[in-house]
Amino acid sequence: MQITLDYRIVGPGIFITATSYGLARYAYGLFIPTFREEFLLTDAQLALIASFSYGSYFLVTLLGIYISSRLDPRKSLIAGGLAASFGMLVMACATDYRLLALGVAVAGVSPGLAYTPISGLISALVSPSRQRTIYAIVNSGTSLGVVLSAPFAILMPNQWRGCWIVFAGFSILSTWWCAKVIPPVPQARSSQPVFAGSVRHLLRPDKVLVLSIATLIGIVTSVYWTFAVDLLASKTSLSLKIGEVEMHSVQVAQLFWAVVGIAGFLGVFAGAVVNRLGCALALSVFQTGVALALVLLPLSDNFALGAVSGFLFGSLFVFVAATLGMWSMEVFSKDASVGFGLVFLALSVGQFFGPLLIALTVEKYGLATMFFAAAGASGLAPVMIFLVHKASWETAELS
Repeated sequence: MQITLDYRIVGPGIFITATSYGLARYAYGLFIPTFREEFLLTDAQLALIASFSYGSYFLVTLLGIYISSRLDPRKSLIAGGLAASFGMLVMACATDYRLLALGVAVAGVSPGLAYTPISGLISALVSPSRQRTIYAIVNSGTSLGVVLSAPFAILMPNQWRGCWIVFAGFSILSTWWCAKVIPPVPQARSSQPVFAGSVRHLLRPDKVLVLSIATLIGIVTSVYWTFAVDLLASKTSLSLKIGEVEMHSVQVAQLFWAVVGIAGFLGVFAGAVVNRLGCALALSVFQTGVALALVLLPLSDNFALGAVSGFLFGSLFVFVAATLGMWSMEVFSKDASVGFGLVFLALSVGQFFGPLLIALTVEKYGLATMFFAAAGASGLAPVMIFLVHKASWETAELS
């Protein structure tokens, strides 16, 4: 009986994660070639609209600790699903770029509302021995959303509005399932300040390191999520023949998106890798792989090379996000929940500035150059980790 109760959150949890991240957040990048043609937008304008999504997520993440301490996690999760539904419907009905931007921003609120309460729900509803396993399964919902969006884009190339209506319908279904299956879990109000320590405690090298790397990762990964499909679609010579069907560059790029999503399911093994390597070393390895994925994509003149890049990024992004969460709990051991919130707040800051930086520079330097620059930035993470750890080793030797 308890096993059944433990797993009741899995289905709705996967669906709402697929909705809030895979569809409401990341599917925008899949449709950028369509939006450019429909609304006559430049790369800079498309990047600026993407930053609205990450900006609204940042604002909700900033309020996340307050919301999670006063709002039933179930209500927050349902609010996130409704935001996704409404935002995607606005996108489907957009008649100009301003309504499109509004829809993107509203949908972008969804992950901040729907992701924050998941850990609290699992903690309250699942036996301690199964919590990590169930969290890993629910977290794979992002990949499910990414995988689901690609076939619609490929099979309905001239009905993009219909695609977003379907996505909104999926969101409504996910929200209904959560409301039906997940019971209320009241949150106790706390009279204590959110962070009891002083700002000086945040200036410790290990905490500065994890927050800085989270921001850097946010910048780097938002470049890929936003413009990977567009970069491949711009290679007009890129084609793929499957049986008697000849796929042009945009369809090949959309198929590549499915590879990114499928690879993300490997993220369920992140815990095992981190347990073996430790957070710092594991993150160094993962970010090196992300840098390679960023370099390979502009060089991809065939689907196979693009698929390698997508597989690397799709799997390693989930690994990186999971490792950041584990590292935050290790570094902020006395304030684990606050540390988790701060790290993902830093990640959202980076994700906001990534598209904004592209908007300011892409017309001068080009999209391929942006990917190479992001690869270089991704490669800074292992260097930063090494330098901070080297300094700590030297301090330990002197003492």
